[in-house]
Amino acid sequence: MRSIVALLFFFTITACTGNGNESAPVAGHGGALSRQIGAADEMAESKSVAPSPPPAPRQAEESSANIEVAGPKIIREGGVTFETPDLKQTRVLLDSLVQRYEAYLANDDQYKFDDRIEERLVIRVPADNFDDMVHGLEGSVERFDSKTISARDVTEEFLDVSLRIQIKKETEQRYRDILTKAETVRDILEVERYIGRIRTEIESLEGRLKYLENRISFSTLTVTFYQLKPEAVGFSSQFMVALKNGWNSFVLFVLGAVSLWPFILAGIILLLVLLVVAGRRKKAG
Repeated sequence: MRSIVALLFFFTITACTGNGNESAPVAGHGGALSRQIGAADEMAESKSVAPSPPPAPRQAEESSANIEVAGPKIIREGGVTFETPDLKQTRVLLDSLVQRYEAYLANDDQYKFDDRIEERLVIRVPADNFDDMVHGLEGSVERFDSKTISARDVTEEFLDVSLRIQIKKETEQRYRDILTKAETVRDILEVERYIGRIRTEIESLEGRLKYLENRISFSTLTVTFYQLKPEAVGFSSQFMVALKNGWNSFVLFVLGAVSLWPFILAGIILLLVLLVVAGRRKKAG
């Protein structure tokens, strides 16, 4: 009698959470119940991303209605490159701009080349201060060698991830409600397995959402500035640098040609064969 009551209870839950098209039953009512809940979870997830979704459960519809986004979600990035007569002075200027506009340094790199010393700073600046910082830098630099500013609208992705998180959390809560009513060890383990899976998916989606929020809240500005070495300014030094670069290019060309020796050898053999054939035809004619 108790088994019959348990079966009726699980079938009632299945009818409430399923989609009306049951999967092939498996041995044990707990396994069938968890498969129905898993199918309901996958159906709920597809409703958040499908272009033409079937009628959604009332709970999923309420979820989508509860998500509101204040304004578009824009990720802004920029990069500038310029020459400076004094690296230290320019660095002091950039540090003052970083402090003034409440930004921070994400990367700080320095490179030494034959003709110059170069520094590259990756600055994360609050989105509201991004334009002001770029204008402040423009007013302090004589000219930019290059300047790029880009904006990427991620509102759709932000909404999609937010909706999927909310639906996943509601599904997790339904699992937990069922877990409190499970009677057998098999039912408990089956539902806990689904709860673990859905919790992993939620944490992954929340990580993606935090990444988007960080990129939206703080824009990225890459500043590259360099100072030419004194010896690289004179004609003789430039001539030596050009001579050295030319020699390096010649060495690379020779190495490239050597690496192609099978093709060169095949071409020489083919040319010799053509010459022999042409000579025989000439004698025969």
